[in-house]
Amino acid sequence: MRRIRRLLMSFVALASVLVAIFTPRGPESGAHALSAPHGTKALFTVVKKLSFGACGPEPSIDAVDKSSIFLTGTFSCGKVTPADLIRVNRANFKVVARAKLPSVTSVAYGDGSLWWATGAPLGNAGTTLTPGDGRLLLRVNPTNLKITGRFKLPGPTELVAIARDNLWVATQTSLYRLDPTNGAILASVHLGFYPAALAASYDGSWLYALGGTNSGRHLNVTAFSSVSGRLLGTRSSSNFSSGPFAVVRKGVWVPVQSTVTKSTTMRLFRGRALTPSSSLGGFTFDTNAYVGGGILWLIDAGGVGPTECASPVNGVVRARGGPVGVEYGAMAFDDGSTYILRTMGLNQSLLQIAPAARCSR
Repeated sequence: MRRIRRLLMSFVALASVLVAIFTPRGPESGAHALSAPHGTKALFTVVKKLSFGACGPEPSIDAVDKSSIFLTGTFSCGKVTPADLIRVNRANFKVVARAKLPSVTSVAYGDGSLWWATGAPLGNAGTTLTPGDGRLLLRVNPTNLKITGRFKLPGPTELVAIARDNLWVATQTSLYRLDPTNGAILASVHLGFYPAALAASYDGSWLYALGGTNSGRHLNVTAFSSVSGRLLGTRSSSNFSSGPFAVVRKGVWVPVQSTVTKSTTMRLFRGRALTPSSSLGGFTFDTNAYVGGGILWLIDAGGVGPTECASPVNGVVRARGGPVGVEYGAMAFDDGSTYILRTMGLNQSLLQIAPAARCSR
């Protein structure tokens, strides 16, 4: 079961399973040997590459720690055992661990563990893919990818996030803060909307939640205390978004889609009161925002629209390139390194990239 999560604000979440047939190739390294897709050479060079071929259709980067990159997908190739979760060594860009786990809606890393939400938004709860009626949150060892804990919540576990070592899980109606050792509920909050994205603020002192009402007419961006769950601020609009959040020091960038104009506007909300600030408009419908290394990346998930790098402070565009070809959950950042998933037709690759100087200024 691969994980590709697309939650649109007025619709039920969609999860699909694809089977692949080719064996993944080993890593390639050296920026001189590889180039970015046509039209994006001004934005980055490729330092390392791990090609999955059609082995991991629409994979997603779900977490990064100091030594590893964790991806979910359908990694079923050749003679190897099919896997839903793989660990890639950041030093040599090789797959060093594989695991087959229940269906997944969200993955987070924190407190020395991976946290695996198994929610079943399509009504298939109770199958072998969704044990516990999709209400389980699994604690997974990040080295060998073995399950070390199973916690059952009041509803399907849709999203999971870590904020200042506080473990938060979103169900279809509520937020729960859990004790990471035994899964005991330490705090709970009624959301009042269906959650589509969850992320900690820059310093982890509050938790951002994004979602839409049942009527599908309003988008809600909300901030809660990461300890108590107390409501700190909220904003709403008539459009929708599936995220992801792009968290910066003073706020969060949110891609907001309009069904009328079929376009995306990036909006910056500042502070815990979520005060509207800068905005960038006119992007293709599925454009997402990612931030890391002092760069705000604006990338069309459909692989059609342009790629832009901008200032994360005010959204001023620094450089523009052609389509990269990515999916949701396409970028990750850690310790000065930038990683991106590239999809070219049926082929996927994990890349470590070096942003161009013009993007980093």
